[in-house]
Amino acid sequence: MFNKKGTTLVEVIISIALISIVLAFMIKLLIDINNTDTNNKYAKGNQIKRAEIIRTIENDIKDKVITQITNNTTDKTIEIKYNDNSSSKISLTDKTVKYTDTNNKTEKWTLDEGTIYTDNITINLNYNNSLGNDSIYALLIDIEIHTANENNTVGKNNTIDDILINYIGYNEITVIK
Repeated sequence: MFNKKGTTLVEVIISIALISIVLAFMIKLLIDINNTDTNNKYAKGNQIKRAEIIRTIENDIKDKVITQITNNTTDKTIEIKYNDNSSSKISLTDKTVKYTDTNNKTEKWTLDEGTIYTDNITINLNYNNSLGNDSIYALLIDIEIHTANENNTVGKNNTIDDILINYIGYNEITVIK
């Protein structure tokens, strides 16, 4: 018997396929590392604080019926009133967000990076009266946060850093600006 030492065409093709798969994973890993580095420009350090703020506010209002929202641009506050005569309040400075919930418990967050643009708080309210007497509304409160990147300035805001509070409810609601 002859001992054939060498590689066949099938073995070469399989080797190239395996190397291609490994290279594809390596390229994806390098792209992910690059994206992680790029995302640091978008206030990655603030994202945990941002998520805490949103979760706290949305958990407080989720089982309530909002009757009125007041956006006081003078003292940089948003007051939310409910049908059970309770209220909550969001107070803003250029670096802090303070939230007083319906039980009068206050939490405060200080941003490490960026500035809260307190002059442009957007409150959007959309109604759908398709159910007859009941009004369904979608509420979005957008508090702009500007970080040190070219895509996030006054008049050119990307919402990746913003504090966006979403709520869907029933009944009439009044927005006072």
